[in-house]
Amino acid sequence: MKGKFFANVLLVIGVTVACLAAVEGFTRLYLDDGLLYELEMWKYAREVKERDYRPDIGHRHRPNAHAQLMNVDVRTDENGFRTPPIPLQAPPGVARIAFVGDSVTMGWGVAEQETFARQVLDTLKAQGRKVDGFNLGVGNWNTTQELAAYKAMGAKFKPDIIALVYFINDGEPMPTYTDTSWLSLHSAAWVVLNYRIDTLLRSFGEAPDWKQYYRGLYNADADGWRRTRESLAGFAQVAKESGAKLIVFHVPELRELKPYPFQDVTDKVRAEVERTGTPFIDLLPVIENLDPSSLWVTVPDPHPNGKAEIALAKGMMPSIVEALDGLCKAEQKGC
Repeated sequence: MKGKFFANVLLVIGVTVACLAAVEGFTRLYLDDGLLYELEMWKYAREVKERDYRPDIGHRHRPNAHAQLMNVDVRTDENGFRTPPIPLQAPPGVARIAFVGDSVTMGWGVAEQETFARQVLDTLKAQGRKVDGFNLGVGNWNTTQELAAYKAMGAKFKPDIIALVYFINDGEPMPTYTDTSWLSLHSAAWVVLNYRIDTLLRSFGEAPDWKQYYRGLYNADADGWRRTRESLAGFAQVAKESGAKLIVFHVPELRELKPYPFQDVTDKVRAEVERTGTPFIDLLPVIENLDPSSLWVTVPDPHPNGKAEIALAKGMMPSIVEALDGLCKAEQKGC
């Protein structure tokens, strides 16, 4: 009797394991087409990101990482930058530009050469300018993390120009980091299931929609917004102390552009930036007349695609060229 019971238990366990393995295999072989947002973010977290235990950084890019994400190569150099390696000190006469931000700056979903950071540098070089630079953009960073990471990892490269790229979710509070379960680390099927359940619960629950969520980040008493204001002032102070030129570029949320639903938020950020004497360049005008969906990496993922990156790079050029002209006159750099 006992032998039959244990045989049945083993049979149930075996069938369960086989079913789970089949679901995992189906997810990896058929659902994973290289563009499924939740799986690509999962790969990004596993293969490119790593924990950084400094409290105001939290996570960063792993040095010398390589992954295929959204069907494009993502590589980092020995510093975790998504740009070709540069020496610690710029060669004589070369002006250095640091691009700092989140996944929008990192260039989620586009090839490295398509990112606006790379396009600006390549265009300047093609014009005969002596420049180099680096891309300190990491997915899911807020402005507090960007400032802390810049101080820890970017400032030692002594850029002449800091292009801080601001996106509306940069006003989020510091993320929380919890121990990750074995399934979350190793099972693609579990990641997809969790994501779909969360999406379903949000659609039927009381969670705010994306517009309410973004606007709520900028409530007067929101802790993330308070820390963001402090960090914007901190960037201005760091730039002043190092003699660098800080420019804040605002990239709009791409789901709706005309009329833009977050102009009030943009105005709040602009006021904080300009209060420090820092130029604030809103890039909405360079893309507001384009079809929003034509600018997305994929339909459910409104990160800027290659078309958007081209427009954003062109929008950045005038103020960066103006800053380079000032360097050229004062120090004969970037000429």
